[in-house]
Amino acid sequence: MKKDLKYEEPITVLVVENNDGDFVLVEDYLFEKFKSIEVKRSQDFKETASTIEKNKSSLSVILLDLHLHDGSGLELIKKVLTAANDIPILILTGYSDVSIAQLSLQLGVYDFLVKDELNPNLLYKSIDFAINRRQFICQIESERLNYENLFNFSPQPMWLLDHDNFKILNANYSAIKNYGYSLKEYQDMSFMTLHPKEEQEHVSKWLSDDTHTAKNDNFIHLLKDGTQIKVDVHSEEVKSASNEKMTIVQSNDITETLNHIETIEIQNNSLREIAWTQSHVVRAPLSRILGIIDLIETHKDNIEDLSFWLNELKNSSNEMDTIVKEIVNKSQNFNLTNQDE
Repeated sequence: MKKDLKYEEPITVLVVENNDGDFVLVEDYLFEKFKSIEVKRSQDFKETASTIEKNKSSLSVILLDLHLHDGSGLELIKKVLTAANDIPILILTGYSDVSIAQLSLQLGVYDFLVKDELNPNLLYKSIDFAINRRQFICQIESERLNYENLFNFSPQPMWLLDHDNFKILNANYSAIKNYGYSLKEYQDMSFMTLHPKEEQEHVSKWLSDDTHTAKNDNFIHLLKDGTQIKVDVHSEEVKSASNEKMTIVQSNDITETLNHIETIEIQNNSLREIAWTQSHVVRAPLSRILGIIDLIETHKDNIEDLSFWLNELKNSSNEMDTIVKEIVNKSQNFNLTNQDE
């Protein structure tokens, strides 16, 4: 018999059965096919609800008979489903209850087993499938929550759009905080509302372009209070759980960056102007001064010429002084502007 034991992981099974003979049979099947198993039993719904509440974290699966003295049929199934939350439920039923058991699948029951056809292998396979399916569903739910958190808690504003009409389906916390719209307001508007009218046609074509999965471009966004900001926008096509096409959009406010670049360009122009002044305007009076000095040295015996050239030397020196003062003034203005930035 040990050769037939297949399931190695420890599990806990709650058998909801008020018939002693049926319970003993199911219990034997469970011990035959599961190596490490704890079997709990309840005989009515009240006891079942209490057992579930006390063992929610440890219960692996619930085997539910459809006929208890305090409940039966679909009503019993609904109450146990509510109490069990995400614990897998397998129905143990007779032939007369098959139609009800089939309906129970639509409510969230994992499987139903006809008692007269029950055997160790069938019970094992159904429980094994239910446990694996629950783990898979939990994994998917965990991944969904992770993606939801990545979306909601991203520091960059993000929106989820209908792929066809660009209606906003969802917006993250950053988009709500930075743009001023509530989630309800977002869900009542199109993404185009965030763009000035002259941009909307271009944005629509840009979002509709399916030649590339991911793309980015620079646009203007309008905040709720009317403020315009310059943004770098990224978009990518995604699919929902039902395989519907959607578009996820992320914006990055680059207003300060562009303003900083503009300031740098203005400063560079000022620097180029100062450099040009130094290399051209200053050279003119400097050349005259050097020339006058040379003439004085050449004609130092001619007093009349010396007086004239000294006067020219004074004029050129004053001219150069004025130019130097202008350069110093421009440099100081440049430094003050740079400090303000």
